[in-house]
Amino acid sequence: MMEGKTTINDSVFVEIAREAMQKVEDVFRKEKKGALLGFTRAFTERFAPQITVKKTESTAVENSFGAVSLDVKISVLYGVNIPEVARKVREKIVSEIETLTGYSVEKVDITIEKIIKPEQAEENKEKADEEE
Repeated sequence: MMEGKTTINDSVFVEIAREAMQKVEDVFRKEKKGALLGFTRAFTERFAPQITVKKTESTAVENSFGAVSLDVKISVLYGVNIPEVARKVREKIVSEIETLTGYSVEKVDITIEKIIKPEQAEENKEKADEEE
């Protein structure tokens, strides 16, 4: 096997985590019918998650990949079961990062920074519609 080191930039882990979170309901809303149509863009722009990555490179020659830890700050919709949403987000991020990069995920710390009430979501949707 040819030797060499593969390094993955922190921004790649951030992007993978964002993509993973889009698959978890109650954090991001994709295309929905009815009242929530158009809500996605307003919600994701105003309440986008903040993700910080701490990476440890492996020193082992046989495994050139290391480990990462993530600190994720998100907003959720009012009325959701916060521990359940956090569990789903954590599981999805770990699965996607480990599958796509070969790095192991040591931990994913999640901070719920804001609860979005239905009224706020509707206001953001209206603002986004006006800007079009």
